[in-house]
Amino acid sequence: MSNVEVNELFDENRYPSGWKALFLVLYAPFGFALAGVRFLVALQALLVDALFPQLPAVKRFVLCSFCTVLGIVVKQENTALRDENLKVLVANHVSPCDHIAVHLSCGTITPSVWELPAPFCRALGIKEFGLRQGRDVLVANIRSHFEKSSTPLLCHPEGSTTNGKVGLLKFSSWSFCLSDAIQPVAIQVWRPPFADVAASALGTGLWADIFWFLFVPCTQFTLRYLPVVTRESGESDVQLGERVAKLLAEDLGVVASQHTASDKAEYEKRYLLEQNQPIIVRTSPTSELQRMAHQVGEVLPYVPRDVIIRDLGRTRSVDITISNILEGVVTYIPQVESSSSGRVNAVAQQSKSIPSASASTHTLANTVQVSCLDTSAPSFARSAQERMTSFNERKARLIENARHRYIEKHGLKNVGLNC
Repeated sequence: MSNVEVNELFDENRYPSGWKALFLVLYAPFGFALAGVRFLVALQALLVDALFPQLPAVKRFVLCSFCTVLGIVVKQENTALRDENLKVLVANHVSPCDHIAVHLSCGTITPSVWELPAPFCRALGIKEFGLRQGRDVLVANIRSHFEKSSTPLLCHPEGSTTNGKVGLLKFSSWSFCLSDAIQPVAIQVWRPPFADVAASALGTGLWADIFWFLFVPCTQFTLRYLPVVTRESGESDVQLGERVAKLLAEDLGVVASQHTASDKAEYEKRYLLEQNQPIIVRTSPTSELQRMAHQVGEVLPYVPRDVIIRDLGRTRSVDITISNILEGVVTYIPQVESSSSGRVNAVAQQSKSIPSASASTHTLANTVQVSCLDTSAPSFARSAQERMTSFNERKARLIENARHRYIEKHGLKNVGLNC
């Protein structure tokens, strides 16, 4: 396991420093004008594609137009190692436009991770394979595609972008169950020194990255083909993925880290909270969101509902939201359950007719009980081992709290609460 910290894999600041920053300021007026012209060209290309969607010549025109709009220049190396018969290509991920560069060179398609109009999908070489519906649906749709078409598939098994300077995210195994022979492709991005803006940055969205493609004069993608990797006898998908990741890392001069795309998402949330930047919820609380919030609330009744809905708007998953709350990724002020409030009020009423020492004892016990309901972590651990230890401890506290509530609800003998 490498010693690379998760924060080293991403650029927190997109902009250059020193003399490069001065040149960027001087170039800015030209950059904004160029972005405006390119935006108008993109609208015209989309209009042509909408009027004549099935003509091959139109498809080539739209693709060339988008490459001109985005200022994409592709440079290929080691083309002799390219096997055009292979159906699966695997590459590292440094920008949201990586697949366009490979599509220009190899005619590949990529599973879509965004909800874009059909003209965009056709022009950018992406296709809806059901990625958001889970691994089984994704793999089944891709295999069905291979049966009907010879168009190769480009996979980004990292699952998210990095800065491409320090290390790779841990590869997901789904890409390596599609074929026993994989063509690795190393991708590097270069921009002119006077407009040396990072291709992607932490805490920014897709359209912010696209704007900077429009802004800079050009973005050069260097595609370097590596020797084909063939599955060895008895080698699993995970082992094959680790071997491909190591090969790509060695070629790029970086390390193959054990950090995953989920680790990046957790770190990004923590980074935005520390920077006091609001995280925008993409959808309003729909009935589906309310249903999922109710499920989370049944497990974690002391977490405010608005906090649950806000995190569900990002994750769209009950399990991930519960994990985020238990691991301390989501910060909140615990709320006292109504039943607990009723018990506190009952104790207050009874305290009028009992000695003060006894009342103090009851009040202290209830205070301890309420405080034990908070299972959030006091801090976010840096290492995965510390986070897992903290998770197990808080999980045990959560189970103990649930046991205590069950005992009180059914009037059983209270055997004590261990906090």
